[in-house]
Amino acid sequence: MAGEGQMLRLAREDKEWSLLHTEEITKIRVRYIQALEEEEYGILPGATYAKGYLRTYAKQLGLNPDEIVELYSSSIKPEATPVIQVPDRIIKSRPLWVRPVIIGSMALVAIVLVFGIKALYQTEGTNPSTPYTSPPLISAPDPETAAPSSTVPPSQSSPPDVVASTQDGLTAQLVFTQACWIEVKVDGQAPFQGTFAAGTSKEVKGIDKIELVSIGNAGGLTVTLNGKAIPSLGKPGEVLRNVVLTKETLNQL
Repeated sequence: MAGEGQMLRLAREDKEWSLLHTEEITKIRVRYIQALEEEEYGILPGATYAKGYLRTYAKQLGLNPDEIVELYSSSIKPEATPVIQVPDRIIKSRPLWVRPVIIGSMALVAIVLVFGIKALYQTEGTNPSTPYTSPPLISAPDPETAAPSSTVPPSQSSPPDVVASTQDGLTAQLVFTQACWIEVKVDGQAPFQGTFAAGTSKEVKGIDKIELVSIGNAGGLTVTLNGKAIPSLGKPGEVLRNVVLTKETLNQL
């Protein structure tokens, strides 16, 4: 022992300080106080902490802190300089051209994916190379010519809403506030499909069912059924499918 630990312990015993009392005065944990007195510095976090604790402890005991630290410094062994070992074999690094090739390949894949998705949406939307000839619309018979007005007495005539839903069939007015792609079926037949520009409109008539098979931009389309407005179908850019308009839909409006 170099003596600094014994000097600290003797000075503490002269003052009749217990370890717990010394801990309260020095703010050093009992475990570290015992390590300083027994010169077991490996318990401490490091040489810097050891010197700091020694100075604090010596000062509280009335000893010369520099003398205690000097005794400590003479007792410890200098830390060995770490030796950097060179591996026996040289690890070959990747050629510098490998990273640009990998980055270029990833960029090429991303470009292919972008064009593929764009082509898919264009295919699902319109097909300009194949013009579509819409079949004639099936219109409901004119109520004025379908049945004589004298066959039903005035007292037995149906209310206006019932007449509209049972005799007039269905009339959907499609107003395009934004560019929109749409496919429509009327009573099981497909009268038209295509892209409509903003500001255009289309009237669709049927007997029992008008089906909006696919809407490419739901937020750009407003629909009225037999003069009654249908709530918004969706948000701009949203794709909807199988929106069915029937007489039941009309009665619910």
